[in-house]
Amino acid sequence: MFIRKNVMLLAAFFLAAVLITGCGKGEEGSNAGQSALPSSSAAESPSPSESAQSADPSGTRIYKDALGREVEIPTHPERIITSQYLPQMIALGIKPIGAATHLLTGFDAIKDQIGGIEDVGPANELNIEKALTLQPDLILVAEWNKDSVEQLSKIAPTVVVQWADKDPFGHLREVADVLGKTDEAEQWIQAYEKKSEEARSKLAGHVADGETFGVVVIGGYENRQLRVYGSGNVGYTLFETLGLSMTDRVKAAWEKGDNGQGLAISLEQLPELASADRLFLVTFHNDEDFVKEVEQSKLWANLPAVKNDKVYTVDDGLWFSYDVMSFAAQLDDAVRLLTR
Repeated sequence: MFIRKNVMLLAAFFLAAVLITGCGKGEEGSNAGQSALPSSSAAESPSPSESAQSADPSGTRIYKDALGREVEIPTHPERIITSQYLPQMIALGIKPIGAATHLLTGFDAIKDQIGGIEDVGPANELNIEKALTLQPDLILVAEWNKDSVEQLSKIAPTVVVQWADKDPFGHLREVADVLGKTDEAEQWIQAYEKKSEEARSKLAGHVADGETFGVVVIGGYENRQLRVYGSGNVGYTLFETLGLSMTDRVKAAWEKGDNGQGLAISLEQLPELASADRLFLVTFHNDEDFVKEVEQSKLWANLPAVKNDKVYTVDDGLWFSYDVMSFAAQLDDAVRLLTR
């Protein structure tokens, strides 16, 4: 949050912003006083029919967002700021004027398409002054920005799109709904499905029947962290889209465990949970000493994939990104690695 010593100056500051943007403050309906994020079971995604029902000749419509707020938004926004949904916007052919810092530094799949987008600070605490200077006509945020929504709404209409409990295709459809691009989203998904079929066809002659695959991640969230993944997050493209097989032990552990951040394992568990014929390896650079310890250990050296030179070291900026643009690029990378 940003604080001014002089309250009157702050009020004048925001009033000027509203007049400049010409967007007005988002309107709240019967759930206007709702401050807590809805639970995953209670939260309902706005349907296209609900979202578009109030389009009017002035070029605005009423959108019901993830917090149950009814917000008047532009039918065709042109100056958008986002705290989370940059890859989805790029997939829809839309380039925002501002995005959170992590979106501009950690997504390899879109790094060549983000030139000119302004950095508006951390995702959970957007820089209000910077956002104001950009004069947006729409601000698109996730549920972790709920405490800033009122303040952001003084700059431009602000819509909350829920991130939790949705896969990347759900994120794409939600963002498309807000931006009036639902047809483009479905076209993108259809093209992705075709690309997936082509990738599976290309791999058919390079992956033997019964051959197993695994995903090992070293480092990341904290020091001395070693994880394996099943079909979630970094393993989605391999196991869900390409239909490759994981080992029975990983599958059983994955289905049983809390999979949000992978299955944390000890070095001693590598022979049990990293025994696939081929391994995709992601290494983070926050703990280089531990990476060396793992890769120089006898336990690692004796893994089947290591002994047979079938370990594929992949980039964390591509394979650890959970969005549709990254998924599409992962398909290309997987085909490249597995057919060489």
